[in-house]
Amino acid sequence: MTVAPYRPEPATARRRGGVLRVVAPTDAAPLDPSCAPASAAPFVRLHTRQLVTWQTARDVRDWQAVTPVPDLALEVPSTWNAGLGASHRSYVFHMRPGVRWDTPDRRPVTAHDVVRGFKRMCNPVRPSPSLAYFASTVRGLADFATAWAAEATHRAGDAATLAAYQNAHEIPGVFALDDETLVIELARPALDFVHMLALPAASAVPVEHDAFVPGSPEAAAHLRANGPYRVRRHRPGEWVELVRNPAWEPAADPYRRAEADRVELRLSDGAGRADAEPTDAPAEVPVAPAVGGLPAAEPVDGDGALGWALDPYLLLNLRDPVWADPRVRQAVALAVDKAAVADLYRRHRPGVPVRVAGSLIPPGNAGHDTADPYPTGDPARARELLASAGHADGTPLVLIHPHSGLGPEVAHACASDLTRAGLPTRAVGLADAAYTEALRAPATAGGWQLAVAARVPDWLEHNGRVFAQAMLQATPVPGGANHGGYAAPEVDALIERALDAPEPWRADAAWRAAAERAVADVAVVPILHRAPVAAPRRPDRVDGITPLPPQGYAVDLTAARPGVDE
Repeated sequence: MTVAPYRPEPATARRRGGVLRVVAPTDAAPLDPSCAPASAAPFVRLHTRQLVTWQTARDVRDWQAVTPVPDLALEVPSTWNAGLGASHRSYVFHMRPGVRWDTPDRRPVTAHDVVRGFKRMCNPVRPSPSLAYFASTVRGLADFATAWAAEATHRAGDAATLAAYQNAHEIPGVFALDDETLVIELARPALDFVHMLALPAASAVPVEHDAFVPGSPEAAAHLRANGPYRVRRHRPGEWVELVRNPAWEPAADPYRRAEADRVELRLSDGAGRADAEPTDAPAEVPVAPAVGGLPAAEPVDGDGALGWALDPYLLLNLRDPVWADPRVRQAVALAVDKAAVADLYRRHRPGVPVRVAGSLIPPGNAGHDTADPYPTGDPARARELLASAGHADGTPLVLIHPHSGLGPEVAHACASDLTRAGLPTRAVGLADAAYTEALRAPATAGGWQLAVAARVPDWLEHNGRVFAQAMLQATPVPGGANHGGYAAPEVDALIERALDAPEPWRADAAWRAAAERAVADVAVVPILHRAPVAAPRRPDRVDGITPLPPQGYAVDLTAARPGVDE
């Protein structure tokens, strides 16, 4: 692929220190890592560590930019270092010495803390959005999660009850031999397993977190850090302040830094509000919202880049009886004028390449295909399908969308297209937190039939599952992005075939077939594929801007240097 290297920074009279302010969506705050989404990884990276992580890259053509590197682990297990068994199902990790928790005794981080993290991602109150990846891969983890969820229906959801169950039960495939040695056994070999271990869900978790319900404000207020920063103060949904962690040793962390004295996250609810306490005009780095990208972002590469996004797409809530007849769903796919949405993006995001999408999996991701079963913008054909289905106008459909990014513009354009085609539709905007909750629990967050959504890959190599499995698999384990409740045995079988495939090309073929079937079923309506974008290389008064390609080309905030005069 052809990607221009990132330019070296000119010499400046600036030193380490200062305050770095980051503007971010509310759901991207440095939350309890056990239930933080993959999109929060650039923030979780400030205060947590995982067995493996990513390194920054000034030249994203470098293969090392998308390959996991050891973090809490001394090495990435392989057959060469005897950490990976011949069956490719048993991984042995040796813990890095010198990594400590921000506790009064500065206790070492052990293999037992990683086991606790795997258990806590399965909690039934706020399970990790990445849980489905691990449940289909790690031996016994799915049974552990489903049994805990079943037990929770009969028990209180307080911290003590959750901790009691967690500590009395084990995941057969995740265990510590001693403080320094961890073993993870898989149910099947997985080409992408090491990539999964860099997600927030796989963070080590200290015993102190057992005192709090996962994802609660109390848990966020009492996080114990092992990364370069620790949370000092926060106001839920408004701001978070992090300061340097005195227990963090740079010599024991090869891939993070702590350039700023303090990091302030100003959280926007997507409706134009971003609150923070007054500061001394610190430097600021913006972060792209979920739908629509960032106006000042730079495209990484138009054609050859890894990690294009499905941004935006329409999600159908298939639990609603309005979608029972496939012809009504097909009418939705035919009604949306994708080319008009592409023009909207080009006007508001000039320079960021977009393409009209027909397939679920975008370019630069495993399993991509160019097939498009539904041509764009054919309202006449949509009306014919509705007539043949006997669909009568009734209460307008509700199309929810986030306030952030281009969510409102996309939603109103799609609502107009659907209304013209004979499906009266009302666009309803939600603040980011409410929107996320509506997707996670549609039955309890108000009725909706459609949603404007986006999907950015959680990693870049062997990543077909981040689209096809996350968005399509009907699984009893919570988590994933199948917010519409799609369930098709044939697609589930193709997903299992892809997960079992020993060669990448076989996996890609199965991912492609699963995605094609789901698009033909109109489980979702792909609208655009968007090229990956990176934040500006030199925001005003900030140096050290380098991207983390597998984390959506987000900025490594640990290396960002606010302007501090000598």
